[in-house]
Amino acid sequence: MKTTMSPIAKKHERATLLSFFLFVIPALVLFVLFKWWPIVYSFFLSFEKWNFVSARKFIGLANYARLFTHQNFQKAFVHTFVYIAELFPFFVILPLLFALLLSYVVHSRLQSFFRALLFIPTILAFSIVCLVWMWMYNPNFGLFNNILKLFGLGPYSWLTDLRTALPSIVMVTGWKILGSNMILYAAGLMMINKDYIEAATLDGASQWTIFWKIKWPLLAPTTIYNLITAVNYSTDKAFIPINILTQGGPDEATTNLAHMIYVFGFNFFNIGLASAAAIFTSALFLAITIAMMKTSGGFGYYEN
Repeated sequence: MKTTMSPIAKKHERATLLSFFLFVIPALVLFVLFKWWPIVYSFFLSFEKWNFVSARKFIGLANYARLFTHQNFQKAFVHTFVYIAELFPFFVILPLLFALLLSYVVHSRLQSFFRALLFIPTILAFSIVCLVWMWMYNPNFGLFNNILKLFGLGPYSWLTDLRTALPSIVMVTGWKILGSNMILYAAGLMMINKDYIEAATLDGASQWTIFWKIKWPLLAPTTIYNLITAVNYSTDKAFIPINILTQGGPDEATTNLAHMIYVFGFNFFNIGLASAAAIFTSALFLAITIAMMKTSGGFGYYEN
């Protein structure tokens, strides 16, 4: 039987709906203005030749054709995936190891202290982190070279040597994010039903068996999230240490796709080429993220 709403109920519903839109519309406008419109605008710019000064000229797919033959862009493409591979221990292995070790610390205050200690780099501004590491990497009076001198080694030019420049950037980025991912794994471990652990223990399962057969599968959603974050970090967030510590050098050894977008746009003043690089990078990592989500069944295995 169809029921009709009273005038008072209808008025209340309209007021609620109006309040909803009054709260949502300002945020939606800002989101579209500063998030989606730049993407759409960059898409159109990727088909044009422009240097901020001269008149814009439509050149079709010429920017994309030049992009894939540009030697520096090819280096940036390779280095981006090297970043992902080298950041893997800092995004998955080390955070999981620290989370597991902290789960065995019985004293709650001591456990909280170590968690806070490992989490501190996450809350620091990335620029401040880079300045601290720049001092530690200094070839003349840096902390690392002073330690190596005690063993008769060094000094090394960490940020200007082709062999050490890229790993040095990875260390900075990994140190910054390790604590955050450790907290995520710690939260995941706390969400695991203790009955599973107790049942396995009573059956005589070893700690390794409990981890491999119970904890690790139930931590899959956290692992998938951390892996997707690693992919995004390798393009977006890694720009900050690259730009501050090495500016992409030496010989473009530490550049990545995000840094090359900046170089094309604000060093070469080729806005069309920078926009083409931005659109290509966005499409590439969107496809990678979707593929990771599909192959992992969404966000991994859930207890339910």
